[in-house]
Amino acid sequence: MDIHEAVFIGIDLGTGGVRALAVTETGHVLAAVSVSLDAAVIPKNQGLHEQAPLIWWDKLCEAVAGLMNDLSADGIAPDALSALSVDGTSGTVTCLDADGRPLRPAIMYNDARAGAEAAELTDAAADFCSRLGYRFETSFSLSKILWVQRHEPEIFEQTAHFMHQSDYIQGCLIGDFSVSDYSNALKTGYDLLDECWPGWMERFSGITDRLPRVVAPGTQIGRICAEAAEKTGLPVGLPVVSGATDGTAGCLVSGIREPGDYNTSLGTTLIFKGISAEICRHPDGIIYSHKLPGGYWLPGAASNTGGEWIAFEFCDEDLGVLDAIAAQKLPSPYIAYPLARRGERFPFLCESAEGFCIPDPASNEDRYAAGLQGTAFVERMAYRVMDDATGASGGEVYCTGGGSRSDIWMQCRADATGRVLHRPVFPEAAFGSAVLAATGVFYNDLWEAIRNMVRTDRSFSPNADHRQRYDDLYGQFCDEIDRRKYR
Repeated sequence: MDIHEAVFIGIDLGTGGVRALAVTETGHVLAAVSVSLDAAVIPKNQGLHEQAPLIWWDKLCEAVAGLMNDLSADGIAPDALSALSVDGTSGTVTCLDADGRPLRPAIMYNDARAGAEAAELTDAAADFCSRLGYRFETSFSLSKILWVQRHEPEIFEQTAHFMHQSDYIQGCLIGDFSVSDYSNALKTGYDLLDECWPGWMERFSGITDRLPRVVAPGTQIGRICAEAAEKTGLPVGLPVVSGATDGTAGCLVSGIREPGDYNTSLGTTLIFKGISAEICRHPDGIIYSHKLPGGYWLPGAASNTGGEWIAFEFCDEDLGVLDAIAAQKLPSPYIAYPLARRGERFPFLCESAEGFCIPDPASNEDRYAAGLQGTAFVERMAYRVMDDATGASGGEVYCTGGGSRSDIWMQCRADATGRVLHRPVFPEAAFGSAVLAATGVFYNDLWEAIRNMVRTDRSFSPNADHRQRYDDLYGQFCDEIDRRKYR
């Protein structure tokens, strides 16, 4: 294959796997490889979630080596590559020694052990939280770091670097474990307005000494080192560009580009982002604003709902068959809140929230259709909360994540929310990382990279014939949420 364009590698570390893409400057995917992370998962009690960072690195090397082999088979030489960038789960924490070696398993984004520490941080940083517009939650990395300090002091003392998932991988690639980006650093308490670690953190002695320097996503931070090149097949000296959280990377690839636009990433969880010219705040602190290069903000939040209920309840089913059947059953008379685990963080905050489906469905097919619809109702409620925070109203939605691949689910979501939904050609966070890689070394800014690389695959408009029925069902959904005192 004769390539006359610059080529960028984007890597996504999700909850269950590593995805690596090779993407041209005009947004064409040349190769893609996925590798499972099941071996990294460490079984724990309910509410505790850990993974092994060394397995992240091993599996990433496997994925990238496979990608390089595929490129080589197509006649694309390593010197055609221009840069690489990595995204990872938001709020996941690794404890590294001075040489970048993990001292314990990573505490994952959905780990719930640090509730007391989150409350303590919110109280200690009341003015900061008011100014930035959020409160510390158990999902935040700083809450987990404080938990390590309190409950594993021997690990804390040995830790030289507290880093996020993608920070650790970047460190392995460039041989430098001292840098993060301000998308990942938000949940570690980084002050996005003054762009520094805030002074109030000094009262928690020793933490700031172990935190990385922070740069904007899309900043060149180093080059592929010899050890990483040997394990991955990447060329020594290839520029590495700072990445972002998986939610932010997924947002960038959605096609979102101006204030009022929303992005929803439907994967294991349900992540919301919206472009705003100013930082946004919510009185309950359940919306936090990421910052993008160039001055725009990304107010957003994440629900514990998403596609996880499918993995729990339908892991052995043919989802294509279930989708086809669901198309005949929607709108569904069943009222479902498809929450796989206890506790919700958006569009309301309720640690005791549990999933439900009423009445009990007559069949698995009915339960599946109700789950698709229930997820869409969570989206609808979330957009109302986001509208109130941003001052927007009824904006269009750019959808990413695995759930966006289903035409049936996309149409259900458009019908249930009453909004126009767009799906990009490549709705993957790894593609967003490739966009950031191009931003760092090729395009003038992020928005130029998005304009040249992201394309829309299909748009879904609400079916007017279903509007009243979905309005009635959504009213029942809200009533049941309120009856259970979840919000």
